Amino acid sequence: MRASILRKTNLVIIATTLTAITLTTIASAQAVQAPTQGKAPPSHHLVKVTIKDARYLTRLLKLDLDMAGCGVPEAGTKQVEIVTTDADLVTLRQAGFKFEMMQRNIEDHYEAEMKRQSLGRPETLSPPLGQGAMGGHWTLAQMEAILDGFAKDYPSLCSKKASIGKSIEGRDLWMVKISDNVGQDEAEPEVFYDALHHAREPLSMETTIVFMEELLAGYGKDKEATFLVNERELFFVPCVNPEGYEHNRALRPNGGGMWRKNRRPNGGGSYGIDLNRNYATGWSAPNGGNSTNPNSDVYRGTAPFSEPETLAIENFIKTRSFVQICSCHTYTEILLQPWGYKPGVTSNSAEYDLIGDRMTAANPMQRGGISTILYTAAGGSIDHHHAVHGAFGWSPELGKSSEGGFWPAGQNIINIARRHQPMFRAMALTSGALLSIDSFTVSEVSGNSNGTIEPGETGGLVVKVQNAGANATVGPASVQITSKSPGVTVLVGNASLGIVAKFGSALNSGTPLTFRVPSNYTAKVVDIEIALLGDGLGTKETHSISLLPIRTVLSHNMEADRGFSRGAGGTATTGRWERAAPNATSYQGNTFQPGSQHTPGGRFCWVTDGRSGSSAGTYDVDSGYTDLLSPVIDLSHLGLAQLEFYRYYAESQGNDDMQVSVSRDGGSNWSSVFTSSSSTNGWVKFQHKLAPPLTRQMRFRVRAQDLQASLVECLIDDFEIRGSNDNGNITLLSSGVPGSTLQLGVNGSNGASATLLLGTTLIAGIPIPGIGGKLMVDPASTLLLTGYSFGASGFTPVDLKIPTLSGLPGKTFYWQALHIAGSRARFGNVQTITIR
Repeated sequence: MRASILRKTNLVIIATTLTAITLTTIASAQAVQAPTQGKAPPSHHLVKVTIKDARYLTRLLKLDLDMAGCGVPEAGTKQVEIVTTDADLVTLRQAGFKFEMMQRNIEDHYEAEMKRQSLGRPETLSPPLGQGAMGGHWTLAQMEAILDGFAKDYPSLCSKKASIGKSIEGRDLWMVKISDNVGQDEAEPEVFYDALHHAREPLSMETTIVFMEELLAGYGKDKEATFLVNERELFFVPCVNPEGYEHNRALRPNGGGMWRKNRRPNGGGSYGIDLNRNYATGWSAPNGGNSTNPNSDVYRGTAPFSEPETLAIENFIKTRSFVQICSCHTYTEILLQPWGYKPGVTSNSAEYDLIGDRMTAANPMQRGGISTILYTAAGGSIDHHHAVHGAFGWSPELGKSSEGGFWPAGQNIINIARRHQPMFRAMALTSGALLSIDSFTVSEVSGNSNGTIEPGETGGLVVKVQNAGANATVGPASVQITSKSPGVTVLVGNASLGIVAKFGSALNSGTPLTFRVPSNYTAKVVDIEIALLGDGLGTKETHSISLLPIRTVLSHNMEADRGFSRGAGGTATTGRWERAAPNATSYQGNTFQPGSQHTPGGRFCWVTDGRSGSSAGTYDVDSGYTDLLSPVIDLSHLGLAQLEFYRYYAESQGNDDMQVSVSRDGGSNWSSVFTSSSSTNGWVKFQHKLAPPLTRQMRFRVRAQDLQASLVECLIDDFEIRGSNDNGNITLLSSGVPGSTLQLGVNGSNGASATLLLGTTLIAGIPIPGIGGKLMVDPASTLLLTGYSFGASGFTPVDLKIPTLSGLPGKTFYWQALHIAGSRARFGNVQTITIR
């Protein structure tokens, strides 16, 4: 009897509890979904409008439309992506704007993509990155659980989440702090990260949380993560707009919701304020950039900080001394800084440049002021944080349209979040002192006074150190060197730099660091490790110092055929590489293909089809890729080498990369050394230090591609290789094709001369008394070419046309030079060419 009563009592308790939970859940769901009841929200479309000039953009901004992404292929030309409803399309047409429909019913498209995509490697977060319940994205509840997990797993490094305020419907805005003594307020640089001002940008929150996870999981294992946790105080608000984010979940549980604002009732069935137009600075600027229309997606609200969400952020920031503030958004793959509400740059734009260069070093992308590279945006957070709180304000727009826009799916979620982690780290690093080697000079301290350090001589090293950080070094900085080459001894290994000011530089010119090279040293380089101390990080870099002069070894101005060619297998339908005189093309009044090459007085360069056609898009790169290949080049005789050329690149969307790759096996395998989708706006010099090994089969490739239906033009001119090379050595550039030109790049000392030896047979090597090196070309089959001399550059190019004789193909020839400088002579290396 008693057991029966207990069971009945328990059932009543359980039933009551379940009822309470159910009612609470229903009430919560109704609170989220109430604004959408009665009338379904309109579908959205993604359209692209091409802006002709600044006045055209001003007219467009006055329509109060929802700008999604905007790139600048050339100065003055913009491609603006706009999220529209059917009513917005009518507005565009009535205002006289032509547009291209990129995607209809974008919510359906996003949802379908998220169902279709598969995932790659497993992730450590729970749920794993890319496997959240909202089409792969984390829900608000999952985000909160992850924050709780951080505090539980790393209690000494990560605080429990704390509410800094409530949203319009009473949800908490959670803040978390990460630092080594997380419960203490230390005198360390403070950095603030927020995300999800705009509810349809889940990747902003996810990328921010991935940064938190990398710091915590990497502590004690990853040097940089450990340093940041120990030496910075990092604060995070991963979701500024919980209401809007939950509203999108109610609209589209599987992801793809396009709600942007918060959920304030504006009356008349209108909801929401754009939180990133609700900050005080520039809120009512005369330039526009936000809207007074409650129905607009960029509605600024009735007053600055009218919204509890923005007011909570403002009040929290007032309690701290943040050096830098990052407000993360999506998408366009650009890094934004003030100003947004007005034209121009901040008074400390040079400091922004130093930090911005670090933030975009690992993942190059366009960077600049909001109003400069996008459009006027008034009442934004980073303008306010800069103007009122004195912080550096940044707004990264992560991801590309081609990767899924606002709602990327599957592996794209992981790819975007992971590739931007160096940028998040760089902002934290530059919030304190951050030392790096800007440059260094090497001098001959004692020796024969020829300016080159040689065996038996002493070298000196003066290092210029740059502080790219927003704080001075706490104490005196110093530079130290250590020899990594056996037999090389350091004589003066340490020099003080004093306190290096924020964004300042210092060098050890008063105390050169010195090292001595033994007289029996046979290598061509000395490896010296340079250590920088004073920023807490203790950076170390190893640099190779040449014991031979660095000079040009090959120089090709593209005026003759010296072996460069279009690669087979390219898929581009037009715009394929050719050596030609380029004809100017323009789009919207901006040059895409210049009407001249780079060499003064020259005519030709390599260009992705030099014709102009009826428009800029007639002969540009379309529907695939095209490769420009160098011939195979033997660089094995060089100690150090650097690839240089001039490039011109124009790309209308900022999506298609120009790529430079290097092969060490004649083209069988390639390593990418440079990618960029940014237009150059003119001819610019490309430089890349070639890492060892330098082989007999070096080859270089430049790829231009159009995979995103954009305008693409690429031009290459004035190819050069510089390196450390012995006097008398030859570097050969040629394809070996009859009718083409062969270049012999010969190096020698100023005032010396050279005789070239051309033979058909090699010998084992004959030492000649009084002459250095060995004769390697059989004198019985050798032709001598004389009369070549050297100037101050130490480089003489010898161009010879390969005859078109029937008996030549298949023949192999060998070149060697005899370098004569006064009474001294030396045989150089051997270069080989087989006629094809």
